[in-house]
Amino acid sequence: MSKSKLGHKTSCPRSNIFCNLIEKIVKRPSLQFLGQWGYHCYEPRIYRTLAKILRKGNPDFVELLLKKTKNYVQDRSCNLALIWRTFTPVYCPSPLSGITPLLYVAQTRQSTILKILLQYGILEREKNPINIVITILLYPSRVRIMVDHELVDIQEDAKTCLLLCSRVLSAISITEIKMQLSLGRRPIISNWLDYIPSTRYKDPCELLHLCRITIRAQLLTNNMLPNGIFSLLIPVRLQNYLNLES
Repeated sequence: MSKSKLGHKTSCPRSNIFCNLIEKIVKRPSLQFLGQWGYHCYEPRIYRTLAKILRKGNPDFVELLLKKTKNYVQDRSCNLALIWRTFTPVYCPSPLSGITPLLYVAQTRQSTILKILLQYGILEREKNPINIVITILLYPSRVRIMVDHELVDIQEDAKTCLLLCSRVLSAISITEIKMQLSLGRRPIISNWLDYIPSTRYKDPCELLHLCRITIRAQLLTNNMLPNGIFSLLIPVRLQNYLNLES
């Protein structure tokens, strides 16, 4: 997947310290055993860095992390399947007390990073993807502080996040969302239903979208998302459609 397709330039040179650290982990599978991960090993450093990456909203590093560890994503028990390992936004020695990167990105409505995670099939691997949609819509509203210290209203990003999820899912349970609303929870977007296509909860799903889901599911099974999309002998416009660009 080229950087131009994501709409931003890379800021991650090969000589970056974090990149080198991931390379060391990947090249030394013996470090995967839990007993060998301690304060003086690599895992704490990786999770401190991961927390900073997600707090600062750096999509380049997130994509780099996925590229370097994508071969381990299918085995959630593997220490190198970092995208499934829970962490706390402020680093804690016990990752088990935290949340997954996908859930954190949903809470903070970082649409650029969410798009990258979705392109790699992370939402499709979720057991209950509706929980991510509910988090985007109903998690308490707050203002996000970006790297340049600007205060950013996250409502627009929340709308984009909902649209992105609709490009991955064939159905979104409006009933579950309304059940949460009946309990007194307030959505971050008042007209939230406008950002979920009717074909995800009421009308028949589009045939083109069902084809996208089927093709992506096959590529996901073979751990070929998203790069495998661009090896398909189909027009670029369809490749971009499969890669959730539209």
